[in-house]
Amino acid sequence: MATAERLDAWRPTHALLRCLVTVLVVAPVALLFRRPDLLVLATPLAVVLVWGVVTRPTARPNRRFALSHAQVREGEQALAVADLEPVPGAEVMSAALSPAPYVEAVLSERARQARDSDGLLTQRTAAVADAEGPLVEGRRRLLVGFRVTRWGVRRIGPLQVSASSAWGCYRWGPVSLDAQGLRVLPQPSAFDSSAPAPHPRGLVGMHRSARPGEGSEFASIRPFQVGDRLRRIHWPRSSRTGELHVTSSYADQDTHVAVLVDAHYDLGRSEGVGGAVSSLDRSVRAAAAVSEHFLQQGDRVGLRVLSARTPLTVPVGTGKRHGVRILDTLSRVVPSVDDRTDPVRVHLGVHEGTLVVMISALVSPDALTQAAMLAARGISVVVIDALADGPEGAVPSADSDPLARTAWRIRMLERDREIRAVQAQGVAVVPWLGPGSLDVVLRELAHRGRRAGV
Repeated sequence: MATAERLDAWRPTHALLRCLVTVLVVAPVALLFRRPDLLVLATPLAVVLVWGVVTRPTARPNRRFALSHAQVREGEQALAVADLEPVPGAEVMSAALSPAPYVEAVLSERARQARDSDGLLTQRTAAVADAEGPLVEGRRRLLVGFRVTRWGVRRIGPLQVSASSAWGCYRWGPVSLDAQGLRVLPQPSAFDSSAPAPHPRGLVGMHRSARPGEGSEFASIRPFQVGDRLRRIHWPRSSRTGELHVTSSYADQDTHVAVLVDAHYDLGRSEGVGGAVSSLDRSVRAAAAVSEHFLQQGDRVGLRVLSARTPLTVPVGTGKRHGVRILDTLSRVVPSVDDRTDPVRVHLGVHEGTLVVMISALVSPDALTQAAMLAARGISVVVIDALADGPEGAVPSADSDPLARTAWRIRMLERDREIRAVQAQGVAVVPWLGPGSLDVVLRELAHRGRRAGV
């Protein structure tokens, strides 16, 4: 407490003390030995000493710390904004961010470019944002740029602010301002699928129905009937036959997609965007990509996170705002094993006709048990294997401990046996390969659904 109070007051610096000692030592020596040249050398230091003491600041700057954004995507840049009230005598004000996991600094070159283009000042995290910042509502605004490289709820800060008087004679701070929370949404992986979703049942969407209706895909040309729209008239056929003919189309329907994320374990090491990924990184980004893909097609998407610490659920919905809600929920995922919950008694709220996309590292037996139970109820289930880059590099401790490496290989053999057992019950298990990962499986499920309907 005493240290914080001392930092929150103006105190002399080593520069002032050096000037004082030099003047007190050189002046008597010059007068004693009649050396006017020493007096000439000490005169500038005496002027700085008197100037610094006369213009010493007395008021403490009021300060405030905030972030430029409440949420960003991982890999995007943001600004830490420090508003300091200018006080008489304070000439230089500065701010610096304390280092934090998955928070990178913005290079000085990019900071200058940002200031030139947007009128904002950004500096690297370890450096300082000085008093060149704009004056906003009587406050000096200091902006420090940073970049967050991994999804989640990140703590930005604490932010250190300080100020100095003329010639650096007196200094205030550094005063620590409390860290601020920033929600970092996951960046969806590259994903696209040309295969139709099975069991389309809704009235809107991009999936072709087996029945005719209002849609965008051509079906046939037929004679005009009462109730047909005039814009559907096919004039070439009508002019040849002398009777009105119209074009018919297949109805566009949507489907219900339930995305289940297994967050019991996080295997591997995460280095953020552009680096190594862990199994949970791949699961979260794959879930974001799958949700975004089906939402763009007009489908209804819901989300369920299987974890002991964050049993998160997003109800079924559509639209861009619903997609942002799903991303925000994924950013709050925390891995934790739930040993007290029986997977047989967990009700996921999935009904017949739903496409279930489960994303899991397939290490927890609970996820495989629930996938098998859903398939036994006649629900289309696709399991995406999110284990990062195979079993060898998933656990760092296996590189140095032979016993851990042997135990991990045994667990991987058991995992392969469990996957084969689940596949035998009709559950499709596919690796996450980006675009086209689900094409073959979705086409097979759609053909299977049509055969069952026939």
